[in-house]
Amino acid sequence: KRNNLNTQFGRVHVDKDSESADGPHATIELSGAYDEVVARLDSPTRTDDLLVPLVDDVETVLETVVRIDGGTRSVIAEQLPADTAVEFDGEAVVETLQVLAGYDLVVLEGNTWRPGPALHGSDRFDR
Repeated sequence: KRNNLNTQFGRVHVDKDSESADGPHATIELSGAYDEVVARLDSPTRTDDLLVPLVDDVETVLETVVRIDGGTRSVIAEQLPADTAVEFDGEAVVETLQVLAGYDLVVLEGNTWRPGPALHGSDRFDR
């Protein structure tokens, strides 16, 4: 059985007879000017876009630890550039470093955070 549905984007065909383990097979046909179709498909706010400031800040913390070859939470907080999306105090630095430690990107030695074993041999963070 085949169902057709016309939408503002084009036509949707659902073929219930060609079901697989995942369910019925659907084909979507989009019509219109290329730019209009792309604009309709493009999400106004992609999750990736929302995470960019977070990823940039975490990367900045890691780069700072590598650049200064480790330090206490207060030293790292003082050495961070001013252009991070959020303000990092000592507590925020520790919370970020704990996440990075889970990936072996940093290690805690006493009260000093140092570049971790995952960075050894990395061209990007080579010291």
